[in-house]
Amino acid sequence: MPHPLERLNFPKIIAVLASVLGISIGLCGLTAWLSSLGPANGSATPLIFLGFLELAAILLSAVGLVIMTILWFISKALGNFGKSDDPQKLFDDSDHEKK
Repeated sequence: MPHPLERLNFPKIIAVLASVLGISIGLCGLTAWLSSLGPANGSATPLIFLGFLELAAILLSAVGLVIMTILWFISKALGNFGKSDDPQKLFDDSDHEKK
């Protein structure tokens, strides 16, 4: 039975978390710029709520990135102990045998 960490697709998860972090930072700057234009008749109130949502996304994705990176390193370090030292074949020889 494979280890639970071996089944996770770490590059995909890290790419999604990094994308969420980048988009949240950009939206946070856009929200700050829009709210600095001047609240007219309380129009900045929805922007404040949106700013808190973006801040939560920034914090959660940053913490997720750190945790997933640490787990990825741990899984790679622990996953190599039980494997053989035979070199891996990069290309399958069956393509040459078919010709």
